[in-house]
Amino acid sequence: MFAIIVNPVSGGGRNQKTLQQVEALLQERGLDYRLFCTECEGDGGRQTKLALDSGCEAIVCIGGDGTISEVIGEMANSGKVLYIVPGGTGNDFARAANLMGEPIDVFRAQLDGERTKIDCGSINGRAFINVSGSGFDVDVLRKTEELKAVYPGAKAYRKAVMSIISSYRAKEIEVSIDGGPFETKRVTIIEIANGRYFGGGMHVAPGASYQDGLFDVVTVKRVPSWGIPFLLPLFILGIHVRLPVASVVQARQVVLRSREMIVNIDGRLEPMDEARYEMLPGALDVMLPKK
Repeated sequence: MFAIIVNPVSGGGRNQKTLQQVEALLQERGLDYRLFCTECEGDGGRQTKLALDSGCEAIVCIGGDGTISEVIGEMANSGKVLYIVPGGTGNDFARAANLMGEPIDVFRAQLDGERTKIDCGSINGRAFINVSGSGFDVDVLRKTEELKAVYPGAKAYRKAVMSIISSYRAKEIEVSIDGGPFETKRVTIIEIANGRYFGGGMHVAPGASYQDGLFDVVTVKRVPSWGIPFLLPLFILGIHVRLPVASVVQARQVVLRSREMIVNIDGRLEPMDEARYEMLPGALDVMLPKK
């Protein structure tokens, strides 16, 4: 039995059409399914739990990175298999997993594809799939939420970037890697990356892999506000990691500490004073197109 978890409003409402196409394809192949629609932000996890408790063996997630992350929180180490139908604004996980294209074509390729184990991360005991961290991206996401009422998704993000550049100040964060001592760092950004992209295609961790059992911890030291516009294009291309102000280390465990810190978790913002990250190797079963 398939469960379809869908966020009807993600992707500007386009997911209604995608849902109809997914249902038609499952019916064409004689596959049974049940529909679980999210009712509000954060409801993807609850709907996934309902689906798993009702005996569904496969989850089809139609939505963006936020909905996928909520679904992952219930599916990690469950032994059930996940199908991803990209339907958000950024689709950063889908981009890194080579699941971009027309959503129904992506789903069809997965139905004919291969079951594959990939890594997840956890933050304070809850699973996430892509990238989490703090710094400049948090301020951008907060401003983006304000601007969404005026501008569509991607444009709101670009406007947010430009509006906060002049006022952004580096954050002071304590960092521990793989149980080592805490070091105080003043950073423009620090990201704990399982995937390679965030922010709708910015190549934050070009060396990250979903199958190496390690996070890529990407840190950019304090950059003056006038330097951020020059840094952003390098983020998009993934060549910022070559700069002297940037560093990348691999780790299985990371702890970030800072009073009243706001953390980005797959595009969702949460306040916390301490973020404890742990790698969960091979914790998620996904269907991927055949190579």
